[in-house]
Amino acid sequence: MALPRTRRFLWAVFYTFSGILLLLYTFSDLISLSPCAFIYSQDNCYRGYLSEYSFDVDEALHPDWMKAISDDANITSLSIPGTHDTLTFDIRDELFQCQNNNLSAQLRAGMRYLDVRGRLVDDAIQIYHAEMFTGYSFVDVLTTVSAFLDAFPSEAIIMRLKEEGHPHGTNTITFEQAFLQHIKAEGQKHRFYAPPAKAFWPLPTLGTLRSGILLLQNFAAPQSGPHGLIWGSNDMILEDLWIIPSLEHLYMKWDAVEHALTSAADPANDDNAALYLAHLSATVGVLPIQAAAGGINGSVEGINDQTGRWLDRGSETGTGGRTGVVIIDFPGRALVDAVLARNKGLVARGLDFDL
Repeated sequence: MALPRTRRFLWAVFYTFSGILLLLYTFSDLISLSPCAFIYSQDNCYRGYLSEYSFDVDEALHPDWMKAISDDANITSLSIPGTHDTLTFDIRDELFQCQNNNLSAQLRAGMRYLDVRGRLVDDAIQIYHAEMFTGYSFVDVLTTVSAFLDAFPSEAIIMRLKEEGHPHGTNTITFEQAFLQHIKAEGQKHRFYAPPAKAFWPLPTLGTLRSGILLLQNFAAPQSGPHGLIWGSNDMILEDLWIIPSLEHLYMKWDAVEHALTSAADPANDDNAALYLAHLSATVGVLPIQAAAGGINGSVEGINDQTGRWLDRGSETGTGGRTGVVIIDFPGRALVDAVLARNKGLVARGLDFDL
């Protein structure tokens, strides 16, 4: 027996509406699984955050950009991109992840400052971010950096090594002793800049540092230190406002970054008296990814984008100047290029500096 016309119509509406709901739920599930899949510029999207100056540093390729810089250029006169909490790229907890590309990709992209945070665990230095183990050791860092410098001997690395919290496990040596044992056992002691009588001032030229590592020592070294520039000493001008109450207060961080970059760019300060370092990173009231890329809904612009646009404007108007070391979470190709562009005035005669 045929259904009355009204009932057939209602069933048709029901099935159509059910199909639409099923499609919406399916689409929602797809977005939750891959929030960047439906965004046109996927290279600049990560975990649903979209940022023109973030996430795609693996698309940059500047493995030997220092090759074009004069040997006699002071390391303090360079504009150097780097990463904050460099080894956190395999961590999935958003509270602790600060990178989304591995160390080799960072180095190939042009990063020459590394933030390495170690904890003494059973007489070996393992890499942590606070209480979160990254899955990597200091030996892993040395192996990767050494292979890179062997391939590109024109380059130099600035490495902060911080003792990240109290030792774990059973230890018979200090953090300093473990550091010395690691660099000796891995055949890397020669890499670390060690001036006569450990006189780290005046700060070295690029020519002196090529194929080597300038250590920024952020650990106690009573046995035979110093092993590098002491973190937080008068040898560096440091911007590190990392406690931001909320996303709406991110302007506080940008004010600090802009002031640091402006100071570094002032020719009167380019006297090789100190190394300028500016952290673009922040946390506590914001996630690292929010500080870098801004709000997931685009309501607040991230520090990476504000910094990139500021640098690009300065280069376009000829009001640039050095940046010093720029330390970045989730860096992107455009931001790295913007930092490196500030080195054009240091290029040796007859060499090209193409980005």
